[in-house]
Amino acid sequence: MSSAGNIVMVGCFDTKGEDFGYLYTCLVQLGVNVITINTGIMGSTNLFPVHIEAEIVALKASTTLTGIRDINDRGNAIEVMGNGAATIIEDLFVQNKVNAIIGMGGGGGTFIAIKAMQALPFGFPKLCISTLATKDLSTHIGSKDILLMPSIVDVAGLNSISKVIMRQGASAIVGMMQASVQSDIRPNRSIAISVFGNTTICADKCTEILKEKKYEILAFHSVGVGGRTMEGLTRDGCFDAVLDITTTELADELCGGICSAGPKRLTAASDMGIPQVVVPGCLDMVNFGPLDTVPEKFKVRQLYSWAPDVTLMRTNAEENRTLGKIIAEKLNVSKAPVIVLLPMGGLSQIGGEGEVFYNPAIDLELFNSIKEHINRNIKIVEVQSNINTEEFAIHAVNSLLEII
Repeated sequence: MSSAGNIVMVGCFDTKGEDFGYLYTCLVQLGVNVITINTGIMGSTNLFPVHIEAEIVALKASTTLTGIRDINDRGNAIEVMGNGAATIIEDLFVQNKVNAIIGMGGGGGTFIAIKAMQALPFGFPKLCISTLATKDLSTHIGSKDILLMPSIVDVAGLNSISKVIMRQGASAIVGMMQASVQSDIRPNRSIAISVFGNTTICADKCTEILKEKKYEILAFHSVGVGGRTMEGLTRDGCFDAVLDITTTELADELCGGICSAGPKRLTAASDMGIPQVVVPGCLDMVNFGPLDTVPEKFKVRQLYSWAPDVTLMRTNAEENRTLGKIIAEKLNVSKAPVIVLLPMGGLSQIGGEGEVFYNPAIDLELFNSIKEHINRNIKIVEVQSNINTEEFAIHAVNSLLEII
């Protein structure tokens, strides 16, 4: 390894060789060692050293360049080469051979670079110079800390503007590498907590108590991206424990709401062996947009306008039985201690006694389903209060401290 650090440069050298040649020169002039990975399926370049050619990238994705060309599907090529590059980059990271990554491209090149960068953890410097940088790429970036830099002009040959962007991009990734926070990510005494408008009182009280005990608390808003980010950072080893107060995203995943965090929600802590306290917070609701956006099949259900742009639907007995089974199955594989807390007085602010979503009979369907399907070694505690009470927050904190 270079004493100044190793930077991976990934991109399609078949069609963008001149551009990457200039970026390579900029990086080398800054005193770093550059490891180059070609993801272009139609050839390569001799303008700079290519350390890992596209054929190797394709093989890492269990295929060949010939096979990719024969299929003649651009979307397939992007997916395959992105996966292959991700595998190579992950191997280099595990072997401590890389310190940062930079990519560059138009549509295809951007998506390949972003896919490759997904293999790297939070805090590892990632930068992509892209023609798509001003578009919404949140679905593709997910919870990763990937920096997008607008290319301003197309990545299609050098000119006075593209040279400035590439020089600045090279300087930016070197600066990010030198300021890398990997050594500062210390999971000890760091706790993730999930929160929602309807569980804010509980989450705030838990945070207050834990901060008094000198824990670092990182809150994630359970609106889809929040849950995905919490899961991603948990897999990156950023937390000592998880206090999952608000698992409402599971209901949105089940019913097609707008706050789904995807099928992997509530899996990271179990997979990584991190202690967790789990609460079925806000599983009494599914989130939709304005009333006229609620799917037709749900318009006969109990609906509540939380805000002009948010319509909540009360979950029913059948959905709660399903959600209980889903929660249990996800937690049953945990490699670390788990405690499940059941707020018998309601799952949310509007699910409390006298409130619009108050329905203890439906809540009981959820609780009984969890109990029916959960492993016996997982502790379940019934708390005789609403989730948004000081009493419940104290139970949550004490349960977490019990298993850390």
